[in-house]
Amino acid sequence: MKKIFLLLLPVVCTTATALAQNIKVPVTVQTSFNTKFPGAANIKWEKENSKELEANFKMNNTDVSANFKLDGSWVETETTIPASELPAAVTNSVNTKYPGVVFSRTEKIEKPGAKILYEVNVKVNGKKKELELNPDGSPEK
Repeated sequence: MKKIFLLLLPVVCTTATALAQNIKVPVTVQTSFNTKFPGAANIKWEKENSKELEANFKMNNTDVSANFKLDGSWVETETTIPASELPAAVTNSVNTKYPGVVFSRTEKIEKPGAKILYEVNVKVNGKKKELELNPDGSPEK
């Protein structure tokens, strides 16, 4: 029984991976994506939830993800940025709340209506924490 399980495990994992990447992207979503990100490369789609799809891709050698509703409307874009590109108010806010913390991943989040947020991932007392802050350093509600 153990041998059968070990033989089938790679097949199941490969099939699950193939199915996870074989997402049918509606034409409306694909059209919106292509219009908003004409230079995107290495695009991989995944299901964010029952009402949204997320595209993970590269733009100018930078990691980017963008979410779209199934009707094609854009929800948000997250672009990986170096911590040095965070607004000073964001950096100061994080350092004040968590002195000496190390920033692991930092992203700029763009939303409709020209709304900008910053996501800062840090490790506090061995636990990962994800902070979403406004450009002025205040927490996003």
